Amino acid sequence: MAKYKIKVSGDNMVANIILTDDGAKPNKEEIHSVLHSNEIVYGIQEDVINSIVNNPIYEKEYSVAYGVGPKNGEKGRLQLHVKKKKNLSSERYMNMRERSNIISLEEGELIAEIIPAKKGEPGKDVYGNEIEGLKGEDPKVVTGKNTRVENGKIYSSIPGELIFKKENQNTFYIDVSKVHTIKGDVDYSTGNVRFPGKVIIKGNVKPGFIVEAEEDIIIDGVVEAATLISGGTIKVNGIKGGNKGIIKAEYLETNYVENADIEVEKDVIINQSSINSLIKAGEKIEIIDKNGRISGGTLMAGNLISAPYIGSRMSVKTSCEVGVPPTLNEEMTVLESQIALDVQNLKKLSIILKGLMKLKKENKLTEDKVEQYRKTVQTAKELKSNLSKNEIHLERLQKSIDNSKEGGEIIAKEVIYPGAEIMIHKKKFFPNKEITKVRFVLHEDKIIMRGYNEENE
Repeated sequence: MAKYKIKVSGDNMVANIILTDDGAKPNKEEIHSVLHSNEIVYGIQEDVINSIVNNPIYEKEYSVAYGVGPKNGEKGRLQLHVKKKKNLSSERYMNMRERSNIISLEEGELIAEIIPAKKGEPGKDVYGNEIEGLKGEDPKVVTGKNTRVENGKIYSSIPGELIFKKENQNTFYIDVSKVHTIKGDVDYSTGNVRFPGKVIIKGNVKPGFIVEAEEDIIIDGVVEAATLISGGTIKVNGIKGGNKGIIKAEYLETNYVENADIEVEKDVIINQSSINSLIKAGEKIEIIDKNGRISGGTLMAGNLISAPYIGSRMSVKTSCEVGVPPTLNEEMTVLESQIALDVQNLKKLSIILKGLMKLKKENKLTEDKVEQYRKTVQTAKELKSNLSKNEIHLERLQKSIDNSKEGGEIIAKEVIYPGAEIMIHKKKFFPNKEITKVRFVLHEDKIIMRGYNEENE
């Protein structure tokens, strides 16, 4: 009997046989016996065995058995169920707001169904073990605010019109958009309002309710302890916060603010008064009316706070701060925390890599350790990249603060009262008496007072 050696690939998909010359001629029965004793039962190549028997070449590796790899399954797809589908699936982008192409949806109506991908046929290795078939690619469906997904089915969460985008062959975006004018109040009859466009409300927004819009919000009445969030301008007759709810926008225009929490990217323009409110503005806060006032609360702006009257004769604590956009310090705090976390994680990864490198030098890296090494190196690269970007961003923010140190002023066009607190670039000033027609600015790292008159504006 000739001598045989069996070698199987790491993935068990190829079995090789090597003959060693001992003077005896190989035969098929012996080769089958050797394969059987090594549990090689699938994909045996009889033509290769015949070649070995008829013309043996010693110390050569013959691939004598092959496994069969698993097959890819059928791709998943998105099946639309809307009543009027006019060429939806063939368009890369379609806006359904044009009347000729409007797809009207009721609340809770089924829009589409995600048909999942299927698994392909299984494979087998040379030992006869089944290899699970590969699952096809599932469609990638991104849903917007006004949709909900249940068991692979996408429903409209509000009455409105369909927005459908086909980004590529298997990526879709679905949302429901509704431009709407509410003739009365936002209350239990309407529920919370969330629109991707402009919202017009003819009445009031009642306590506890929410109005969100990607564009402007225009309210003829009063906001009462409610939440407004706008990607544009909010114009409202008045705001009675009741120390509940919040107002967020790019710009805000209103007649008065009472006990409210307001955060605006740029300007807050108030006609009459701000009473006991927290107001943050990226650029300025102005009280316009000649008798307008800021009384109580905390106001923070990047560049300017201006009002005829600041504080009150009752010495109500009224804090006004300018110099640094309110969001800037928050952003810096987040960045500093992220940088510290990334540095800590890099140290941990460095320890892991040292251990893996030691194993590599000792030739002890197993397959799973090789994969761990690859993933660790990749994670370290990503962390270093993020760390570098965050450090550069943090440096820019700090420079921005330093460069704006001479900016920022607070103006009392008529009177500022004791009890008010003036802060410019974290420097503080407390009036101990009534001061009329005054501008507060920072000069040589100190707050100084200058006279105010309308001609200076």
